[in-house]
Amino acid sequence: MIGALTGKSSAAKGLPSQLEGLAAALEHAEGRLDEQNVVFGRHVLAKADERLRHGTTSTLVALLGATGSGKSSVTNALVGSDVATAGIRRPTTSSTLSCYWREDEAGSDDVPGPDNAQGLLDWLEIKNRHEVADKGIAPPLSGLVLLDVPDHDSVAVEHRMEMERIAEHADLLLWVTDAEKYADKAMHDYLRRLGEHGAVTAMVLNKADLLSEADVKSCVVDLKRLLADDGLPEAPVVAISATTGQGVPELRSLLAETVSKQQATVERLAADTRTAAAALLDDLGANEGSDKVPDKVAKRLASDLVGASGLEAVCDAVAAGHRRDASSHIGWPFTRWARKLRPHPLRRLHLGQGTGGKASLPQASGVQRARSESAVRDATTAVSDKLPDPWPELIASAATPDQATLNNRIEGAIAGSVRAINTGKRPAWWLIVNSFQVVFALAAIGGAIWLALLAFGAYLRLPDVPTPTDPWIDFPIPTDLLIGGLLAGFLLWVLARRFAAVGGKRRARVVRKEAEDLVREISDELVIEPMNGELGRRNELRSALLKASGGRG
Repeated sequence: MIGALTGKSSAAKGLPSQLEGLAAALEHAEGRLDEQNVVFGRHVLAKADERLRHGTTSTLVALLGATGSGKSSVTNALVGSDVATAGIRRPTTSSTLSCYWREDEAGSDDVPGPDNAQGLLDWLEIKNRHEVADKGIAPPLSGLVLLDVPDHDSVAVEHRMEMERIAEHADLLLWVTDAEKYADKAMHDYLRRLGEHGAVTAMVLNKADLLSEADVKSCVVDLKRLLADDGLPEAPVVAISATTGQGVPELRSLLAETVSKQQATVERLAADTRTAAAALLDDLGANEGSDKVPDKVAKRLASDLVGASGLEAVCDAVAAGHRRDASSHIGWPFTRWARKLRPHPLRRLHLGQGTGGKASLPQASGVQRARSESAVRDATTAVSDKLPDPWPELIASAATPDQATLNNRIEGAIAGSVRAINTGKRPAWWLIVNSFQVVFALAAIGGAIWLALLAFGAYLRLPDVPTPTDPWIDFPIPTDLLIGGLLAGFLLWVLARRFAAVGGKRRARVVRKEAEDLVREISDELVIEPMNGELGRRNELRSALLKASGGRG
């Protein structure tokens, strides 16, 4: 039925947008904002839909006031007869009397359609009805549906409930008071709840015939001051005397203008929508904090999770494993076999070459687990500490993953980083060094065999075999081969081991960097994105509620 407002005034054009904003906000408000305010918002939407089904050509005006204020007298003065007492009598004092003016001569309530008064009265379940024909009385009130409701200060609960029910659905709230009751606390307590309803609230200062002209003006000024204090500075005040007819034409003109504009319904629904939006905006709290999790929070979380993992031990194992693998290729040939007797650092973690499945990382200590939990808690607190309830709890609930799942994902990321770099491809310089080591070893072995043969020949007292001498140092060649081969191989191993250590550290840095990036992705997925989701929903809520409030907020 919102489409029925198309083409009308700016207020009518704005109402569909407001209702759409409220509906959008309520989609995300469940469980996030005050339940009573959410229920009220849904009620406003339902009421708006139902009221607009009956169109806007008939205007519901509720006469409200305290006991003895003269509501019935005002009704009679507007109708032109004593319908409130001599006409259709109320079966109980808690019922509402309705008087309706036909929209025009041709348009009767017998004609079906959304704009007939009978449909509205059926909707409000009002049985006491009086049709008014005031032809010749200016200005005409065609389309007015006047509702004389029970007193708002009645001691009977059912009377007050009836008054609240009709006031909630009326398009214009017309309060009737007098010089003795216009400052009534109960009335102004109610009026203070209508801060958004100034355009659909009016005051009638009845019994003006009992006051002097100066007193009437003084009371009107004072009543306007009280209305301003109530948040209704624009609410008009009309002083009348229902007994003498003083001021009744002015009141009739006010009602005729309201009915002719056919905007009271829209203004009332817009005011209700703004009220519902304002209550939900209060629950939402001040617009503090970022639209998303600050990058520094995300970085700190990832860093803390890395620190709480076993990555440091794994990186040490990567460096040690690289040195061990290097030693098997570049080590001194006469001792490299001994290193194979010790277990490979990565195989102990089930991360060696060719391994798969779940890694066996060092078991997280209680301190590490506490640090991981604390990192998540600190991140959610940093994001939500300035937000009102229940947002801190909502954000913490959404962004606190199962600790076992988080740990398993991080372990998997670390293992993947190690296996990605542990491809089994050997550095080219290992092959070069190994070739030299083989040459030096063969030289040493050759020299040793040569010397052994010379010694064996001497033992058997065979004739001396001439042994060539190194011209540079005047040492026998076999001795040069043995000592030189051993010494050169050892020195090459010491030098190559240093290069291997540098390579191990480089590999460890690569693993650490890749693992840190993966942990950042995991923390973003399990912690940061859920927080961004809640912050996004809060921002969507705020945008929708600002739209529902007509841009006020």
